[in-house]
Amino acid sequence: MATKKHILLVDDCFINCGITASILRDEGYSVSIASDGQIALDFLQKQEPDLILLDVVMPGMNGLEVCRQIKLVDRLKDIPVIFVTNKKHPDDIVEGFKVGGVDYITKPFIRNELLIRVENHIELADSKKKILEMNQTRDKLYSILAHDIRSPLSSISMVVSTINHKLIDPSSDAFYEIISDVDKSTKNTLSLLENLLVWTKSQSGTISFLYEHNNLLKLIQDCVGLLDGNAKAKKISIDIDVDENTYAYFDEVTVNAVFRNILSNSIKFTPEHGTISIVSRQLENEQEISFQDSGIGMSEDVIRRIFVENQHYTTNGTNNEVGSGLGLFMVKDLIQKNNGRLSVASEKGKGTLISVFLPIAN
Repeated sequence: MATKKHILLVDDCFINCGITASILRDEGYSVSIASDGQIALDFLQKQEPDLILLDVVMPGMNGLEVCRQIKLVDRLKDIPVIFVTNKKHPDDIVEGFKVGGVDYITKPFIRNELLIRVENHIELADSKKKILEMNQTRDKLYSILAHDIRSPLSSISMVVSTINHKLIDPSSDAFYEIISDVDKSTKNTLSLLENLLVWTKSQSGTISFLYEHNNLLKLIQDCVGLLDGNAKAKKISIDIDVDENTYAYFDEVTVNAVFRNILSNSIKFTPEHGTISIVSRQLENEQEISFQDSGIGMSEDVIRRIFVENQHYTTNGTNNEVGSGLGLFMVKDLIQKNNGRLSVASEKGKGTLISVFLPIAN
């Protein structure tokens, strides 16, 4: 078993619980026991097991009613419930399926039958979860492609068409301004596509994360060097206060994308002549890297949409710059995949502080 799966066993018979729990634990499962339906529901308010083995006949609330209550809760409704009972009448079995059970095991059960059914339904639940996550990723990608890529590509196409039809004088100043805008738009679109590739690979599990002790100063300097032109165009100063011996344990490719997007957003939402400071601080088991800008800040609603509801949110910058990346939407996911965490503090009109925490050791 790749990861230790957690099973909740609900049965009022102490002997049955002991035997079943012993069988499951011998196979590497983590088992919690509830002696009646109400105790099980109370337990589920705090924890979410991977599967529930539920006795049907119990004093007070029977198993069918417990299952009904479970299926009413969004975060619990997809947990597979297998009924365990000595009832064998077809009507009883059908009733169990009607309230949301995925399978039925009759007492006394055969050990191997129990284990096979448990393993199959955990695998099915995992597969369903992966499919749902893939669908969510697909929907997010469609949204990003429709909004952040179609618009610049349409503008580029229009400009190329204008030039192709000789509607503008190639020797004029306006021509060179248009070419410069197309160059910026093309680079921004390419950057977004690169970010999309990294993020989608991480979501689908096709990217290989190479966790190593990497030098943070070097990584930050690389990102600043890449975006230095954007900052100079707005006369924004970037100050780096990171010791040359600052190391953390992470995947260099994905954290590079994280820092690049945070810095790109800081430049994008900081007015001309503003400042950005990048500071590191070593904690007990983590290295903190903070990006503080003097930009326009974010409202609590925007922060909630990005960090709590996991929405893709985009808007133009202080010089009407379009997005060149997935911003905090992608940053949050990639930091979590590097066993790190993220915090943000922002106030409208007073700038934004984004702190990345990365593990120091494996």
